Amino acid sequence: MKKLLRTWFCLFLYILLVFFCITGAAEGQDEKKDWVEQALKAYDAQDYETSLYYFTLLADAGDPNAQYMTASHYFFSRGTEQDFDKAAVYARMSAEQGIPASQSLLAIMYLDGLGVEQNVAKAVEFSQLAADGGDAQAQFLLGWFYDYGIGVDQDFAKARDYYQLAAEQGNADAQTNLGALYEDGAGVPQSYEEAARYYQMAADQGFAYGQARLAQLYEFGDGVEQSNETSLKYYQLAADQGDPMGQWGMGKAYQFGVGVDVDYVKAAEYYQLSADQEDPDGLECLGYLYLEGLGVEQSREKAIELYELAAERGSEEAQRQLLILGW
Repeated sequence: MKKLLRTWFCLFLYILLVFFCITGAAEGQDEKKDWVEQALKAYDAQDYETSLYYFTLLADAGDPNAQYMTASHYFFSRGTEQDFDKAAVYARMSAEQGIPASQSLLAIMYLDGLGVEQNVAKAVEFSQLAADGGDAQAQFLLGWFYDYGIGVDQDFAKARDYYQLAAEQGNADAQTNLGALYEDGAGVPQSYEEAARYYQMAADQGFAYGQARLAQLYEFGDGVEQSNETSLKYYQLAADQGDPMGQWGMGKAYQFGVGVDVDYVKAAEYYQLSADQEDPDGLECLGYLYLEGLGVEQSREKAIELYELAAERGSEEAQRQLLILGW
């Protein structure tokens, strides 16, 4: 199952790309040059209240890069309370001047209705503008739109193309989802080897979901040499970051004693963490433990409740178990 990982927090990386653009725009203007220096100095010192003050001065003077920086401060609650409305105002100013990072930010805001009225068509529109401008996050998002047919006709080949562009820029979300396309053979020839290659790229960046997907390949020896030790390593790394697939993988390891001693209590704990995030596999496996009384107090009622939640989220195994239980 491919999955959108909405990494709004990753947008802060674009800040590093626009610093020199802002400085260049202010050259020859002593007052603005001082604002730039003060803004960057404060930002580097993580004094976001001060950096917001100076970026806002520049933004109100019409600098499109400073407008993006101001929007990002409000969006991510840096030096101020989170304010999506103000973030949208400054992001739109910047986007209208052709700044891809702002167009990308607006796309996310329109997708989820943050500071603007939710509008998927506009989310696609701004994603396309930003993607055409080389913005990796927008390329990933546009790939996701085509992957799932959201706001556009589903087209795995186009999803692959946009994921590829973003992946080449080091976007871990795109690397993971591109790997998933290769694993599933969607829009590309099916290849576990290619899937493993892209998952590894994401895992090497510490990206939790990429680690979890790579762990599963090592678990079954798909495209890589089978290794319980390596599988457990990546599941643990992902679980430690709160990834529900990683938590589910660790639950399996403890349930079946793969690379660790069998420990149903620990299995239940990991499944619970996954289930708390409404992961269908975590819900289904936790349901089984309750049904059998493994690591938890046996409860048919609790098992059915968990199976129902898992079934609602697409778990075929949970649906099968409900049929067996006559539910």
